[in-house]
Amino acid sequence: MNYRAWELKPLDRTAVRELTAAIAQQTTEELEYNALGEEWTEQQYVATLAAQQKESALLAGILAARGITDPDEALTLLAGEEELSDPELLTDMHKACQRIWQAIDNGETIVVYGDYDVDGVTATALLYQHLKGMGATVKCMLPSREGDGYGLSKNAIQSIHDKGCQLIVTVDNGISAVEEAEFAAQLGVDLIITDHHLPPEQLPKAVAVVDPRREDDTSPFKGLCGAGVAFKLCAALDGCPAEEMLDYCGDLAAVGTVADVMPLTGENRTLVKAGLRQLQQTDRPGMEALLEEVGLAGKPVTAENVSYAIAPRINAAGRMDSAVTALQLVLCEDPDRAAELAHKLNQINVQRQETETQIFQAVQQQLEQQPDCLEDRVMLLWGRDWHPGVIGIVASRMVERTGRPVIIVTVDQQGEGKGSGRSVQGFNLHACIGSCADLLIRYGGHAMAAGLLVREENLPELRRRLNDWAARECPVLHTPPLCCDLAIHLDRITVDSVRRLEQLAPYGAENPTPVFLLQNAVLDGVYPVSEGKHSRLRLRQGNASIYAVWFGMAPEQLPYATGDVVDAALNLSVYDAPRGAQLSGRIIDLHPAGLGSCTAEQAALVQALRRGAPLTPDQKTLITPPRSHIIAVYRELQARRWHAEDMQPLCAKLGEENTGKTLVAVTALEQVGLITAAQRGSAKFWELVPSTGKKNIADAPVLKCLEGM
Repeated sequence: MNYRAWELKPLDRTAVRELTAAIAQQTTEELEYNALGEEWTEQQYVATLAAQQKESALLAGILAARGITDPDEALTLLAGEEELSDPELLTDMHKACQRIWQAIDNGETIVVYGDYDVDGVTATALLYQHLKGMGATVKCMLPSREGDGYGLSKNAIQSIHDKGCQLIVTVDNGISAVEEAEFAAQLGVDLIITDHHLPPEQLPKAVAVVDPRREDDTSPFKGLCGAGVAFKLCAALDGCPAEEMLDYCGDLAAVGTVADVMPLTGENRTLVKAGLRQLQQTDRPGMEALLEEVGLAGKPVTAENVSYAIAPRINAAGRMDSAVTALQLVLCEDPDRAAELAHKLNQINVQRQETETQIFQAVQQQLEQQPDCLEDRVMLLWGRDWHPGVIGIVASRMVERTGRPVIIVTVDQQGEGKGSGRSVQGFNLHACIGSCADLLIRYGGHAMAAGLLVREENLPELRRRLNDWAARECPVLHTPPLCCDLAIHLDRITVDSVRRLEQLAPYGAENPTPVFLLQNAVLDGVYPVSEGKHSRLRLRQGNASIYAVWFGMAPEQLPYATGDVVDAALNLSVYDAPRGAQLSGRIIDLHPAGLGSCTAEQAALVQALRRGAPLTPDQKTLITPPRSHIIAVYRELQARRWHAEDMQPLCAKLGEENTGKTLVAVTALEQVGLITAAQRGSAKFWELVPSTGKKNIADAPVLKCLEGM
């Protein structure tokens, strides 16, 4: 069970009207200006303004819902033209430039040391090419995920020193390399660190440490990625405003920013908008070949394209093979060689997908064989020789499916387990793992994602200790609500008003794609997509309808039938069909019409109960079902086939306020053997078990647990 409450943002109607008027007036004035000297009559102007107000209302509603109520601020945001701050404001930037200029003047070899992910690769390529253009003697070096691990290592520094190089410039790493910096100093190797990660208490001793997240940093924007910091370094080296660099390397900075899930607000928004435009008409053979390989050549390049098509292929090299392949592609200047490299990256990505699927299926089989793991607050799952490059992705998929923290561990032939974990909002996974430090070889990360190294024999005890900590510190785990920007009526939405939303793009972290709430919609039809992997729903609200795709939801897994009345949380877009432009939706979530937040709240209590968390007397009373309710649940399961993995429709049928009682009743009926969750195709349904004697519902462990509290 992973039920999620929905929240609708409060809306200031006065602000919406003011924003609508401002956006419409600016658009009308732009149209008049672009009319090539044609004179508009007052009647034409008024009519155009009225039309623009109609089409601007949806966009204004989104802005107001997101707290942008000042018309001037809104117009600046829509233009996406926030100024890029002076690179020299970054602490130590001038020191970094002086040492690099000195190296160029003296003919020293500069080594750019990057990372194996997209941000690291693009930052490395960006700085390497710029230094080459300045006449520097420069080399690149990337660590391998398996051989070197993350960041600057002593072995790498030794290798660089042995080759006679005396200056290292890190990109997207180095801020935590305290010991490594000391080692470099002992060898007489100068070190410049450029990074964007949170610094430790003690900074590395280097010629310069450029990181916007330093406590003493004086720059105004803290959301740069590694490639963004490298971009600012290039501008500082040239002594020009950062805007002048956008046409030269804004594309690489944009790809790094999007791929590293940095906030697409402020300076990043300006950088990414410009970078995507540049990528659209790229003169880089490598990027052109990659766009061709993924089917984006000649098509609009969006932040979403980067996230789901470009970034995974660049990342796959570092996960499965060597990030050097990706770096070679980005730097490649020969179109034929670029096409070969792009195809190779695509093949590596296919291998990554297949490996990820194999591990995910192995995890699923493990859960079927060890169902007690499903009751853990923190799921720790391990297997032998799973590919370490993809276990983090599998952990993320499991978090999405279960709504709780998950750690996936791969154990090698020497009995050493490498783990990658992902968490949920409100649960500090790093602190949880840290409470078990005595069982670990090492660990690191942050609240939402962490890694660890552990001996195989310690894994069972680690699982127990992780869950003991979770039981003490976070007994009831509430899934954060799904936040909807705006409630809509289909008969008031037009193609042009949805097209206007593109002014908010690029979408990403802290500027997500707008989520709309469609209430009291009738499910008119369900159609399979991609051989039944996904579903296409026809939703009708009043006299208007829309088709919306629900990715990852097979038709037989959908717990709703034609004719059901539902609420839908969805994105809106426009697609050009043969018969003209049409509105389309993408389902994020669906639940019975009118369902409130108490279903998710009570479901969280039942989950906590099943995992052994102590509940308060009031919580216990809230979810303890009387015998009459258990009978009502049994009769409902007898009368209709209900889905076992999403019981929100059943809870709605029996009263949202009784959700906890309903879920406990279902658990009790299953525990005493009166019902079972039977697999039918790709979905599970509740089925009655033929009676083999009298069953006493009071014997159900879940009910005894409630009595004993």
